Amino acid sequence: MGRVKQMIFMWRRILALSSKPSTDEYLLLLRLTLLGFALLGSIGFAIHMAYILLTTR
Repeated sequence: MGRVKQMIFMWRRILALSSKPSTDEYLLLLRLTLLGFALLGSIGFAIHMAYILLTTR
């Protein structure tokens, strides 16, 4: 039971220390996230296209 109380205390502490991001910070994180999705998606698409081209002969 002590571990549960300790975890709840740690979660409360994290929530107390956190703050809402500013608009500029939010937009920067949004752009970086979308860039990461686009990069991973394009890499996956390129690998898939290479696989299709190599196996359909």
